Amino acid sequence: MTARIFFLITALLISKLAYEQTETPPEPPFIYKRDFKAILDSSQDRTSSLYYQKLIIRFLNNDSSLTNSEVLALMIGYTGNPHYKPLEDMEKEQEIYDLNLNGECREVIKRSRPFLQTHPLSLLILREISYAYQQVSKREYQANLIMDSAVLYQDSGKYFMDLNDKIMEAMIYSGKGRTPEAPIFALGIADGEYFIPNVGFRIETDGQKEKKDTEWNKDGNFVEVITALVDNVNVRKYYFIIQHAKQKIDDDAANELAAKKAEKEKKAEKSKKKAKDKKAAALQQEKMIQQTDSIAPEMKGLIPGYDSIPVQKVIDTIPIKSVN
Repeated sequence: MTARIFFLITALLISKLAYEQTETPPEPPFIYKRDFKAILDSSQDRTSSLYYQKLIIRFLNNDSSLTNSEVLALMIGYTGNPHYKPLEDMEKEQEIYDLNLNGECREVIKRSRPFLQTHPLSLLILREISYAYQQVSKREYQANLIMDSAVLYQDSGKYFMDLNDKIMEAMIYSGKGRTPEAPIFALGIADGEYFIPNVGFRIETDGQKEKKDTEWNKDGNFVEVITALVDNVNVRKYYFIIQHAKQKIDDDAANELAAKKAEKEKKAEKSKKKAKDKKAAALQQEKMIQQTDSIAPEMKGLIPGYDSIPVQKVIDTIPIKSVN
């Protein structure tokens, strides 16, 4: 855990004690039910200071003047990005995470960089690529390779960890996370599970199964609940709001279903038209056959529907002698 995050957690605990001792606790700076939609709208407004494109440039430039509220707005703005697909994103993140577990650090870097181009706020991948760069840097030093290369990897690792810290700070800012009504904002559906070890805690287990669940809070919003071991004795539940992720998953599923339904209807209509055209052609052919009853026998072979060779009219070819 970085000193920066440790300081933030300590400040959070101190603020919690102050919060509990006051008769009328101060209103939190971010309330999901009240603020999410308004911030999302601002993130899409070019004239707003919270416009997504303005904030993402500052974020990627590792702008130290970015406030926690601005990074939170950036995260909220990303929920309107077409690349935001919580289920698919989680699967790809897990693949990269597994590569790091297997020590394939260079492959982690290779896969993470293009992923971050479309998913710049991925909490897990920012952490994983930072770790991968740090490991590669150590290996370069140990192998007595070019020092400049090792330093470059080290700098890259620090850059991505700084971005990771910015998101962690914004999550801590968003809510205390101790009740369903004051949850921590999580961009991805599994970000709460990444958050817990990032602050030095562990997810409690029941046998081999981690203690995590989901529920609805009183506002009707979907939250993930994680039971964390703060130390070897104390256990706490932390709540993470993922309503926006669930809504996106539901919308994507509905859109996919609608697309499949439209494609099915299109195929059915095409098949229906084909059958109709075939029936019309058959009726037309039958009609033409019926009309041949009044046609001379030698002409029937020229009518569609008759396979017989056309009857040829026999012509008397005996020459007529001219009379002198």
